Amino acid sequence: MKGFSKWLLQLIISFIGILLISGLPILISGFQRGEFEWKEYGQHLLVLFPIGEFVEQHYAKYIGEYISYSLQVLFLALLVAVCLALIFTVLTMLLKERARQRVKMVFFVLESMPDILVILLVQLIVIMIHKNTGIFVSKIAVTGGEKIYMLPVFCLMILPMIQLYRLSMLTFEAEERKMYVELAKSLGISKLFILLIHIFRNAIISIFFQSKKTMWFMLSNLFILERMFNMPGIMFHLSENISGELFLITVCSFFVPVFLLYSFGEWYFLRRLGRGGALS
Repeated sequence: MKGFSKWLLQLIISFIGILLISGLPILISGFQRGEFEWKEYGQHLLVLFPIGEFVEQHYAKYIGEYISYSLQVLFLALLVAVCLALIFTVLTMLLKERARQRVKMVFFVLESMPDILVILLVQLIVIMIHKNTGIFVSKIAVTGGEKIYMLPVFCLMILPMIQLYRLSMLTFEAEERKMYVELAKSLGISKLFILLIHIFRNAIISIFFQSKKTMWFMLSNLFILERMFNMPGIMFHLSENISGELFLITVCSFFVPVFLLYSFGEWYFLRRLGRGGALS
């Protein structure tokens, strides 16, 4: 019960913080004119309280669809990034040390690429493939209110996947140096079995907690992605129709599922550690 109270308190404090931040544009515009518009700021917060009317009038009609599309792309990209990062990590760990260092260097170079450059390169490659082979891989922009998934998900997951790969490699290599791995090797257990059964279940806990930063990195890239692909997502819509109510709904729509996901994951893994579920 104590853990639930702490979780509920964190959720309430976070919501209050989002609510207060939603009125910052009023204060900033006042500061630019040399005025302190605290009264207007307070009135803005009071106006937000009957937000249920705004949600009822607008959310079901079109905002919900924008938010749903953005969340689908975001979580699909996260899922693909995590899966590919773990697959590449296991494959790299099976290599000899010299080959392993070369692969890590390639990923290190790729990680230094800017987000916009990655998106532009992917779009250019799709155009070149279509021009030279006639094969239509995917649309490079949304037209007529339709939705595309493959290319946006691919572009959004590339850099996060590389980040997670680097973090998971550090974690796997740290686990590889522990005594229980040496003991397993001395017993004649195969390297692949040790990686998938022993190292993986210990390393995944650390990777999960480290992926929080990756999630927020993906959220910052989502705005750029929606702009460059002309996607009918909530980030694009928010930039075109900024308001306190819309900002509050948008931030809460992203914050709540992410908060619930990592809260559940934290509870599960800490409970597992408390029961001695991971090897040491």
